[in-house]
Amino acid sequence: MTAEKKEKNIQSKRLLNLFKLTKMLKPFRFKMMIAIISGIGHQIFIAAVAMMGAIIVGCAIDGTLLSRWENLISVFTVLIVLYIVFYFLEMWFAHDVAFGVLADFRIKLFAAIEKVSPAIILNMRSGQLASTLMSDVELLEWFFAHSFGSMIVAATVTIIFTIFLGTIWWGFVPLVIMFVFIAITIPVFLKKKADIQGAEVRNTLGEANAVTMEGVQGLKEILTLNYREAYLKKNKSYMDRLYEGQLSYGKRLGTEGAMLKGNIGISMLTISIAASILCARGNLEPAVYPAVVMLASMVLGPVTEICNTARNFGLIFAAADRVYNVLEKKPLVKDEGKDIPISEIEPEVLFDHVSFSYNNDGNMAVKHVSFKIKAGETVAITGESGAGKSTCMKLLMRYWDPEEGTVSIGGRDIKSMSQDTLHKLISVVLQDVYLFRESIKENIRLGNRSASDEDIIRAAKIAKAHDFIMELPDGYDTVAGEAGLKLSGGQRQRIAIARALIHDAPVILMDEAVSNLDAANENSIQKEIKKSCRGKTIIMVAHRQSTLANADRIIRLEHGMVMEEERSV
Repeated sequence: MTAEKKEKNIQSKRLLNLFKLTKMLKPFRFKMMIAIISGIGHQIFIAAVAMMGAIIVGCAIDGTLLSRWENLISVFTVLIVLYIVFYFLEMWFAHDVAFGVLADFRIKLFAAIEKVSPAIILNMRSGQLASTLMSDVELLEWFFAHSFGSMIVAATVTIIFTIFLGTIWWGFVPLVIMFVFIAITIPVFLKKKADIQGAEVRNTLGEANAVTMEGVQGLKEILTLNYREAYLKKNKSYMDRLYEGQLSYGKRLGTEGAMLKGNIGISMLTISIAASILCARGNLEPAVYPAVVMLASMVLGPVTEICNTARNFGLIFAAADRVYNVLEKKPLVKDEGKDIPISEIEPEVLFDHVSFSYNNDGNMAVKHVSFKIKAGETVAITGESGAGKSTCMKLLMRYWDPEEGTVSIGGRDIKSMSQDTLHKLISVVLQDVYLFRESIKENIRLGNRSASDEDIIRAAKIAKAHDFIMELPDGYDTVAGEAGLKLSGGQRQRIAIARALIHDAPVILMDEAVSNLDAANENSIQKEIKKSCRGKTIIMVAHRQSTLANADRIIRLEHGMVMEEERSV
């Protein structure tokens, strides 16, 4: 792709993002209109207060101040009050709109992530995802609170001020237009550099956040493996890259700001000289001169304010790109199936010549896998690491769709049923258990929000979790802690088993669900699960011989293929 074509693509993408961001304001259009009107009033009364001060100075110069003092102070006071009121209204409504839009963005982002998971999680580091969810969305506040409405305000107020100056002398109009054009040209001239730097800063910020988050999440491993110094070096290298990117961005901001300030200074000087010449020729009253100079300084204020915001458009549009990359990512699995009553579906699982690769690169994770699990049967799937066991579970949970073959439950292709139906059909216990920062009780209740406390205790007893829960400081009301860090791996797994049991689905998947338990607890829990789940289909991914012994049948996978099926001894 040529540089020219690439630049055109960037510009078209920017315009598209501008349109999308503007469209987000539609539900808030009434409040946005009040914010714009208030902004216009705010700018007009800023100028009015400044001009009133200049008029007072002019009256002092020509000796009429004492005779007009009371009237001037009364008008001055009213103008200040109106300025304060309009400023308050502009800030209130502009930020009310901005934060409302940001809340909508975050809700939509989470919904989008939920739709495209787990693909997006595999391809985006957690720090980058967190940066998009929080930092990038927060940065868009600049656009909604300080850009969109402000641009309309700036255009309107500049036209009003220019017309007013033109009534004093027509020659002020082309002078103002010239300096407004220069002000607008400055950010446009540096826009390409701003876009490149903005994208670089947002990307390096995401990478830096990811590395820091990895360090926090893996702190135990860093310390126990004596990786501290090496990790600090790695972290520093990412922070140095972020610093260099932000420094370059800051230098350009400084250059752009200096040019804008210089433009304001030259415009005031030029208009002041023109007004002085008019005064010398008798074409302008000396008392009006300070007001003209003051208005000349105000006329470029709104435009310069917008140009100052435009200096950050590189960051804003880079953030918008990252946000829309997530919002518009197409899910790998389309939820186009029908809602089906669970009672109508027999919990019989069938894999029929299923093949799948994670990256569509021909490197198959499973190849022509076929097996059938009857309703009420307990089956263990085993094999070496990378044999395809967990992939089969993920295909059954429909994280992905197979490239060949079908996965069905009760004789129905799982693609023909809605995701909601599938989630009601299956309870899952994974090896890596996530517990929310909620009470133990509420973590178990996630499996069934209508479950009573008695139901929760019953499920915990089956999972052999009740005894250790009762020993916790607040029993079932004890807060699990961030990701359940207050609990051991075995305790978390038992809570996850209780959560899956209370979900009461006809198919139960257990992916290395008892790997952190000792043999005695494991055997006891397995027996209790089989006893309490009669009629349910249980599929276990396991390596331990003790786990395999509790299965009715064993399916062995090797290199993504079924090698043998056998009855458990």
